[in-house]
Amino acid sequence: MFCHYRNQLLHFASLAWLLLALAPGTGACHDENNGALLVLPALDYMRSEPGPEGGGNKTDTMASLDVSYALQRGGFRLFSEFVITDTDNNFSSDLSRLHIGWESTGGTTIWAGRFQTNQGYWNKTFHFRNYIQPAILPPGIAAYEKEGGVLPTHFSGIATRHQWTMKQNATLQLEAGFGTGDKFRGRLRPHDLLDPDGGRKPAASLRLSYVPDQDNDNEIGLFYAASRIPMKNTPYAQNNQQLAGAYLNWHFGRTRLIGTLYRIGNDLKTASGRDHNRFTTGYLQGQYRFGENWLPYLRIENSHGEKDDPYMTLFPKFVRKRTLAGIRWNFAGNQALKLEYADTDFLNRNANQLAAQWSMILP
Repeated sequence: MFCHYRNQLLHFASLAWLLLALAPGTGACHDENNGALLVLPALDYMRSEPGPEGGGNKTDTMASLDVSYALQRGGFRLFSEFVITDTDNNFSSDLSRLHIGWESTGGTTIWAGRFQTNQGYWNKTFHFRNYIQPAILPPGIAAYEKEGGVLPTHFSGIATRHQWTMKQNATLQLEAGFGTGDKFRGRLRPHDLLDPDGGRKPAASLRLSYVPDQDNDNEIGLFYAASRIPMKNTPYAQNNQQLAGAYLNWHFGRTRLIGTLYRIGNDLKTASGRDHNRFTTGYLQGQYRFGENWLPYLRIENSHGEKDDPYMTLFPKFVRKRTLAGIRWNFAGNQALKLEYADTDFLNRNANQLAAQWSMILP
C-alpha cells in the first residue's frame, strides 16, 4: 500500500518537473518565472447525529494537504493541484487538476489537461475545500465525485476561455470544455491522470459570466453541461445527463449573497428503453463580515422532484434539503477557524451535523 502511494507521489513530482522544464523559455528553478506556490493544510471534525429514522452517531476526522502551483511565462500557462487526505486512517491522494495552456494577446486561452466542469459557481471559485472556501461543508449539489456527488465535477480534455472587456471596467467571459467525463461504479468516478482507465464517454460544458466591475468580484452567469455517463453494476447501461442553470455572487456592502439554481435531466438507458426524469435544486448563502476577522453565514438548500428520479436513488448522500449556520474567524494573517451546524435531509434520512475546521494558507 505504501509503495502504491509513494509511486503516485513520484509520478506527480516527475510530471510537474517535466512540465516546468518544457515551459517556453523557462527552467524548473529560474527566479524570473512568474510562478506561485500555495500550500493549504487543514484539520476537519464532523459529528452526525441521526434524526427520527434512527441509526448511530458518527464521528469523522480528516487531515488534508492541498498543494497547488501556477506558472505564467509570456503566453504560457500551467496550473496543478495535488491533494493528500487522511480520513480516519484511510490515506488517499489525488491529482485533482492539471492543465497547461496558452493565452493569446486577444484574451483567448486554450488549455489541455484535467479541469473542473464549467457549471455553477461554488466549485469554480472554491475548488479548494479548506482555507479558501468560506464554509466547511459545500452545497450538496456541488459535492465532488468522491464526496458522493450526483453531478460530474471534473473532466479531462480541452478547455478554452475568452474574455471581452466592456465599457466602465466590465467584462464578459465565456468558458467551454470538452473531453472524457465520469463513469458510475458505486459512485461517480472521474478520469484519474495518475491511474487512467477506459470505458468513458464524452462530456461538454459551457459557462457565460458577466462581471460589472473588475475591481470587485460581483458576478452573474449562466451554464450548461451534458455528460454521457456509463453505468456499471446497475440496471442501467448509461445516463445521458444534461443540466442548465444560473448563478449569482453579489456584495451589498459587508453582506454577500452566493446562490445557484440547477435544472437537471437524467435520461437512463435500460434494456427495454429509456427512463427520463428531471428535478430542480439550488442553494443560497448569505454572509456578513464583522470587522476584518469575523464572518457569520447562513445557507439554505432545497430540491424538488428528485424522489421520482431512479438515478438519484444511487446516491444516498445526496442533500435534498439543508439549513446551515456557521461562523468563521480569521486570525494570524493566514489561518482560519470555522464552526458550523446543519440540519440536513439526505435522500432517505435526516441528520444533525456539527463541523469544525482549522485551515491555513502558505505563503
